[in-house]
Amino acid sequence: MTPARVIDTQRLSTLAHEYEREILQFFRDLLAVPGDNGHSQGLFQRIRHEVEKAPYEEIRVDAAGNLLARIGSGNHKVMLHAQGGTAGAAGAAGIVYAGRLIHELGMYDDFTLWVANSAAPFPVIGEGGLRPDAVLLAQPTNLCIQMREAAVEGFLSESHPLVQAAIATYETLFELPPMVTQSPSAAALVGIPAIAFGAGEDGASPPAAEPLSMRHLLKAAQFYAAFPIMYVDAMKRQ
Repeated sequence: MTPARVIDTQRLSTLAHEYEREILQFFRDLLAVPGDNGHSQGLFQRIRHEVEKAPYEEIRVDAAGNLLARIGSGNHKVMLHAQGGTAGAAGAAGIVYAGRLIHELGMYDDFTLWVANSAAPFPVIGEGGLRPDAVLLAQPTNLCIQMREAAVEGFLSESHPLVQAAIATYETLFELPPMVTQSPSAAALVGIPAIAFGAGEDGASPPAAEPLSMRHLLKAAQFYAAFPIMYVDAMKRQ
């Protein structure tokens, strides 16, 4: 596949590595919060503090307690979602810093990106009028692309623009073909296509800070930052 978008992968990688200490500290802080409750006050405040350091254009908390941050105001609505608690620590660290990478590198296009952190494995869709066109679940997949279910159509296929965008993102950044699999979701997104991608072993218990590969964590953050513009390109080619 030859993606339409040209991304300065060297600049993206360099900037991600400049944030390595901050990302790792954020990840460790999330693991250190007592308990594994996505709605714990300490966890919520720590994530919000990190979100407020980034150049998000809107930050709000919906009625269910999900923390939502927006960057961009384009036509294609994309959500990056991380589950709260230690299980979602790596995902939360990656998606929050994706906003910083996008802003500092000017990686904007015709997209509205929502970064969501919630206690549930899936975000509340439709809250406050928020209904994304596609969702990327920042979950442990060992850096594999997992095609998830959309209730209307069952599993996605590799020809779906969401999956095509994910493949193009991976190939552009890492110059290797990704592993693409299917995996059932814990809950349907009622017609909203979803994929999962993230650092950490799929199905593993919440990882400790040291065993989780920092290289994988930085790769995931770069993937989340590059994905929105690749998704716009994939939609334009439809």
